[in-house]
Amino acid sequence: MKIANDPIMWKELIEGTEVKGLTQNYQFAAPDNAQAPSTEFEGALKLEGTQMGISPDFNTHKVHGKDITFFPDVSLEFFTVDDKYLVPVTQDVIPNGTLEHTRSYWDIVVQPGRVWSNFDQDNDWNRASFPFSLVNRLEGETRIGIAMFLYKEDKVSHVRFQIVAQTGPFDVSGYFNAWGVTKASYKSGGIDNLENHKNVYRRHLENRFPTAPFNELKEKVGAKTLAAFNGATNTAEEKHVLQTGLLYEGVLYRSPCHFAAGPFPYCDEIRYGVWSVTKTAMMNVAMLRLAEKYGRGLLDEKIANYIQIPETQTEWKAVTYLDMANMASGRGATADDPTSYLGDYHRWYLAPSKNEKVTESLDYPRIWEPGTKYNYRDQDAFLLGVALEGFLRSKEGEDASLEQLLKKEVYEPIGIYYAPVNRSIEDNGLSGHPRMDFGYHATLDDLAKIALLYEKRGNWNGKPILNRQLVDSILPKQDPPALALPKGVRNEFGPKYYAMNWHIEPYRSSEGRELYLPNMRGYGGNIVTLMPGHVVGLRMANNLITSDSADFDSTVPQARVGDQLVSFCRDNDQKNNN
Repeated sequence: MKIANDPIMWKELIEGTEVKGLTQNYQFAAPDNAQAPSTEFEGALKLEGTQMGISPDFNTHKVHGKDITFFPDVSLEFFTVDDKYLVPVTQDVIPNGTLEHTRSYWDIVVQPGRVWSNFDQDNDWNRASFPFSLVNRLEGETRIGIAMFLYKEDKVSHVRFQIVAQTGPFDVSGYFNAWGVTKASYKSGGIDNLENHKNVYRRHLENRFPTAPFNELKEKVGAKTLAAFNGATNTAEEKHVLQTGLLYEGVLYRSPCHFAAGPFPYCDEIRYGVWSVTKTAMMNVAMLRLAEKYGRGLLDEKIANYIQIPETQTEWKAVTYLDMANMASGRGATADDPTSYLGDYHRWYLAPSKNEKVTESLDYPRIWEPGTKYNYRDQDAFLLGVALEGFLRSKEGEDASLEQLLKKEVYEPIGIYYAPVNRSIEDNGLSGHPRMDFGYHATLDDLAKIALLYEKRGNWNGKPILNRQLVDSILPKQDPPALALPKGVRNEFGPKYYAMNWHIEPYRSSEGRELYLPNMRGYGGNIVTLMPGHVVGLRMANNLITSDSADFDSTVPQARVGDQLVSFCRDNDQKNNN
């Protein structure tokens, strides 16, 4: 498909000129010589929704009765900061496609963008652009896009947009690019607590890691080793890598985002749908925060004390929080094929509400004794999230929220001020329980901070946040964690394990030390690896054909780069633990 390289003219935006395909992404960005806008943008941008152009086209445009080629009709609230940034009031998931009586399949997540002026070219209008992702609360991927519009006083132009990348798709099974123009209206003002929103965004900017181009590490590790960091062993795998990053000495080195229409201008703002990385970055974080507050005895508690178990399923009453976190509930997919990951899956996957998902999650055959056999199940992770919130409410009251615990007691203290996650879909389309099985939409910076919190042994600026004993059990060491269960697969260095929603993979360093590296892992090839010396490896990808023993699904390529930067023979806790 040919990518246009023509500037997006003000007249095209005013008139809503039809778009025939993708345009180079940089045409949506502020130029280097951009001037400050003549006025602030503050209020609601209402999009009418429209049919998108799409490539490649699908045999059917409907999934679960909704149109995947229709851009959602949504209202987005923005404000400007420092005559430069266009900031959404919320970066949470804005429901649309998962509401009743809507046409589109898509909900939406919006990220901060830019405002500027080119008065000589734009007839006294200001320009604004922002990145966004189309999502669906039942799923875990993001369809990454960028949009642009003009504004002045109380007027806006049409909004032009395009979709240029995605993390691993599931029910919308294909990769696609899309484009279009939609009518818009603007209602200025009406944003509550505006100054607080601005201050939160400024704190967000102040607390981000400094960044540098990934290729600056070439001189330290060698071009060949660095090129292998993304795990791709051929050009087919290479095209499925969206972005890589490495946290080293407090700097986040990251690759550019070369998407379908060229380099993406908002790489540091992208919220990737990381699928099961959520199980670690949200679920394990919440569990270890609760263990810090109320003791590690939580792991031995029975989940049946905090979830309503039907009398016909009394075998669940022996299952502990640790069993669930180790994917060892004893349940299988079906009696005939118990380890089939997707066996009898969709009745749970498509259940919308918290209670419906709990009911479906419990209703699978018991095959093994709890705690004895690793069998990866999203259903168990969903139950664990519900059980953790039940435990929290038993301590802090029925109004206590696991999501607020994460936000106020973990994320904000380490500099994460926005944490969008899919939630269960309740009556009238309302958002319910946070999906900690999958559904987190994270930036590279977010994931690097969460990983560093573990590498600092659960402490941040001298304050204990996560249970230190449990964090220590996960960190890189010569033996697998004592609480881990074998996964039944190997890499070139030995067997892999699973411990408390962490994948554990063996590695032998260049100095000959054998150690086990914990990593977060999500569908499509999303990997975050903890290494000694406060080094964190990150890769976002959308490869759907992976082997558990292949390099693409392994932490080893990331470890080989970290191994060249710091000595893996040095204990992880000897440097800058607080």
